[in-house]
Amino acid sequence: MRELTGEARARESLRRQNRALAELVATRTELVSAMLHELRTPLASTLAMVEMLPADTGDAQLDEALELIARNVRRIAGVTEQIATISGMENGTLPISRKDFDLAALLSKHGFAVESMETFAGDRDRLNQVFARLVEAVRALGGAGRMTASTDGDHWRIALPLPPDLVTDRLFTGANATALMFARAVVGRHGGTVGVESASLVVSLPRSARPPGSADPAP
Repeated sequence: MRELTGEARARESLRRQNRALAELVATRTELVSAMLHELRTPLASTLAMVEMLPADTGDAQLDEALELIARNVRRIAGVTEQIATISGMENGTLPISRKDFDLAALLSKHGFAVESMETFAGDRDRLNQVFARLVEAVRALGGAGRMTASTDGDHWRIALPLPPDLVTDRLFTGANATALMFARAVVGRHGGTVGVESASLVVSLPRSARPPGSADPAP
């Protein structure tokens, strides 16, 4: 009887924790959506005005100031779109395609030493973006010596070496942080993971599993 009571309490505790987690995720999703909505409207009008600015006003200081304003507004717009993409990937509102493609060829293009790979089913364009951005981010940290892709049981282990004294994903800040967030969102939708292990940033992708909850793209 005591064992049954303990199991019931454990199940109820787990249900409460799951409800709390679901509420937290929903709150975060709603907050991000609301913030993006508030940002996009003024950004759109500001970008339109930036495009109307003269290239040369005849005042060197004013020209420099206007160029700086335009550059920063475009940067804010770019970051906003990145956040929107990451959020859409995480909450499933952005589609992931499910088509067979040559993952080995894609990785080789980005400089990985690759074992022979079977055809992979997933979103080639999104994964191409992931690896392009991760390679750039890791190289900016001084890493990515010999990048490899090899089999690890039922997964592919795709490794980007980090500098030996910098082996944590807390290194990823600014633009590098968004690259890591984007990678985790896209790879997660493919049933994989992204993390730091054995002095490398490692992407793990299932060898045969198809992206969970995705649908084939319309012909």
